[in-house]
Order: sequence, then C-alpha cells, then structure tokens
Amino acid sequence: TLTVVLLLGMAVLVAAQFATPTIFGADGYLHVRMAQFIRQLGPRYDFHWARFSTFSRNFADKDFLYHLSLIPFTFLPNMIMAGKYSACVWAIFLYLTFFWMLWRYCRARLFIPVFLVMFLGSAPFVQAISQTRNMVMVMGLTLLFIHFLIQSKPWPLFVITVVYALAHVSSPYLLVFAGLGEGARFLNSGEFRWRSLVSVAAGLILGFLVHPHFPNNLLVFYLNGILVPIFALKWGLELGAEFFPINTRDFALDYPFILLGLFLLLLLGATQKKRISASTSIWMAVSAFFFAFSFFSQRYITHGYPLMLLALATYFGDWWQEARETPRFPKSKGIWAGLGVGLLALFILLGWRATRDFRKLAQVEAVYNGHFESVGAWMAKNIPAGETVFHSNWSDSQYLIGVNPQNDYFVTLDPIYMYYWNPQKYNLYRDIAFGRSQDPYAALKEEFQTQYGYVGKNYFSGFIQQIRQDSRFQVMAEDGLGLVFKLK
Repeated sequence: TLTVVLLLGMAVLVAAQFATPTIFGADGYLHVRMAQFIRQLGPRYDFHWARFSTFSRNFADKDFLYHLSLIPFTFLPNMIMAGKYSACVWAIFLYLTFFWMLWRYCRARLFIPVFLVMFLGSAPFVQAISQTRNMVMVMGLTLLFIHFLIQSKPWPLFVITVVYALAHVSSPYLLVFAGLGEGARFLNSGEFRWRSLVSVAAGLILGFLVHPHFPNNLLVFYLNGILVPIFALKWGLELGAEFFPINTRDFALDYPFILLGLFLLLLLGATQKKRISASTSIWMAVSAFFFAFSFFSQRYITHGYPLMLLALATYFGDWWQEARETPRFPKSKGIWAGLGVGLLALFILLGWRATRDFRKLAQVEAVYNGHFESVGAWMAKNIPAGETVFHSNWSDSQYLIGVNPQNDYFVTLDPIYMYYWNPQKYNLYRDIAFGRSQDPYAALKEEFQTQYGYVGKNYFSGFIQQIRQDSRFQVMAEDGLGLVFKLK
C-alpha cells in the first residue's frame, strides 16, 4: 500500500505540472533565466535588467544555490520545459523528504499512507510546489534541518545551515527554529542543547561570508527578510498576495486537513496521559510558529503545511501507541472497518474538490502566463535591444526578463528593491501605473528615459485611458489582457 501511494503521489505531482503548458507562477521564468545567466556570465554578473532598483548596483542573488541546481536544465532547447522539469524534480524531492520524515518519526506505520495523501489534499499547496521557485527546495531543507536538530547532530546542522544560507535569504530563521526546538526539548525532558544553536549560528555566518555576492547579500536580507515582513504587517507597500492573510473560509476549504487535524489533536489530547516524545514536541513547536504567522501572511501556510502535517502525524503516532495499551481500546474489526470506510469517503470527497480547484487554477495559469509568453516574444522581435521597458505591475518583469532578456525593466522580484533605492521614483512609478500622474508621457520620458512600456488590463485602466486619450502615445500591440505602447 505504501509503495502504491508513493508512486501515485509522484505521478500526481508530474500530472499537476503538465496540467498547463506554461510554467506555474511568475517567478519561474526569471529563475530559469537567472540560472542561464550564471551559466553564461559566471556567478558575479551585472544585473542590469532591474534598472531602477538596488539590483542595478548592489545585486545579490538571494536564490544562488537554487539557480545553480537549475543550470543542467538550461541546456534544454526550450526554457519552458526547463522550468517544468526542474519543478517536477524539486516537488518530488520534497514529497520523498516528507515521506522519510514520516517513516522516521511517526510511530504508527498505518498512518503514513494517510498523511502522504493529505500532502496532496490542498489545491493551493500543490500549485505552490508546482512552481519553479526556491521555496520548494527550502521546504525540503527545513524538514532535513529539523531532523538533524532532533538528532542533535551539530555537524550536519552546520552543513545544512550553510547550504540553506546559500540557497535562500530566509536562512536566519533557522536560528529561530533551533531556539524553538531546543525550548520544546527543555520543556519535554529538561535538556537544552546549546551546541545546536552554536552550529546554526556558525553555519549562518559562514554561509553569508562565502556567498559570491557578499556583502550585498546582507542588504538583500535586510530588505527582503526584515523590511518586507514589516511592510506586510503595516500594509505600507504594494506586495504580492502571498504576504497577506486569507479569510477563515478559504483556510478551511483550501487546507481542510490542518483544521481537522487540530480538532482531533485537541480532542485526543484530553485522553493523553503519557508525555509526548521529544521529537514530537520539536515538530509541534516549529509548526506552531508557521501556524501562528499564517494569520498574518498566507505564505506561512504554504511553507508550513508539510511541517504541520508532520506534527500531527507524530502526535497521532504517539497517541496510538499509548491508546493500544489501554483496556478500553476497541478490538472490534467492524468499528475499524467503519472508520476506514468513513475516512476513505472523506478523502474521496476532499480529493475531488482539490482536483476541481486545481484544474481551475491551472486554467488561469495557462491563460495569464500564456499571455506574458506572447508579450515577451513580441517585444523581442519589435523593441530594440537594450531599451528599458516600463511595466505597470512590478511582478510583470519576472515573466518578461525570462522570455525577453534583451531588454531592461524597472524592478523585479519585489518592489522593496526599488522603494529602498529611491522612494520618490518608486512613488512616481506607481502613480504612472495607476493613472494618477498628471503627465505620464513627460514622467516616463524625462524621469525614466524610457520609450516603451507594457500595461496590464487587470488593475491599470486609469493609465490605459490616459494612453488612449493622449496622441503622444502609440499603442503598438494589444490583446484582452494588456497592451504594449510607445512614446512618439
């Protein structure tokens, strides 16, 4: 049964990836292209594609190790397939790592196939791990990190911290996880292992120092790891949707196993007499961090979903081992058969809903990302190389750099890089995009020295109206989702 579930799970991840002909999400286009930049230009190259941002002078690749892992895929003739195949590999890596943690820490083997199915039971989560994004690699590294933390192995902790620090800007959070884990161990067994924290701290220092873009990577951590969460809490900067919370209804429908598992945990906790294992307490402590912050930002739900499932699995495994020893433990096969049938029916119902929702998400990806693939290809043929192109949404450039790297753009990956570089120019940029500028033609020509631009039709109707009413603008190409313009 376990073998069948594992194989089916990997097949589901591959099928999900190819449910759309495009790369999932916006960032994947940029990540594949950045891997190609490293292959062609070396690790220390001039990132001029984000012309009006800190990247233009103080570039640091916050996903450096992830981009190195993508380089073999860039030898494929089609960059879309490079992104999709690499995403399959990392999604399967995460799935197998999750399985290994279940096998290692869930004391009730019969629960393992159940939780492997739960792993695939959320449409937004499957969509997230189908993206060509570093967060999939980071999620797998986090599971391995907690494993070595539980085992109190300082050298593996040190090594995986160095790897994480080279892979993603969020690496300092590992010190928080280590503190939470050792705090949970202390409450459980009265033992606090300081050497784990020392190993993690040393790994962070070395990882930052050996990064090819040191010391610029310190600035990137400050901007992306500190300022962005602050702006997300204050709603003071135009950030991606993942930085803001989702409502309770969407949480319950998109991640049903978390709330169901939490309800069961509270219910069974009243019958628990023995203390849970130290490993379970550590899984629960770190997953509680993600659960608490998921009320402020939905990205914590995505990143913490495997952790939350593992915490539930290890807790239920501990409870099962204790419950089987009690005289009131039900022995009737009929009771367990009924529970099995009920659980199967629940999985079928939730699986049908998750499949339906995922297909809708994939259809949206195919239309929206297909549009940007067409826009980028059109620009490559019709806009002179080296021109800086305006884009109404800061995230449009992820697509456009990936598909059309012969032109430069304003900012990429996060608006904080432009806001920190020059707050006044960032505010002018947003005023132009939302149609608030009194003379967008003069602002684009004089302040940004740009002659071409792209405007999406989703949020920027005000600027589109200005373009249509101003004879100094020329619409060069247009479809139902956006238009490309030129300053006469």
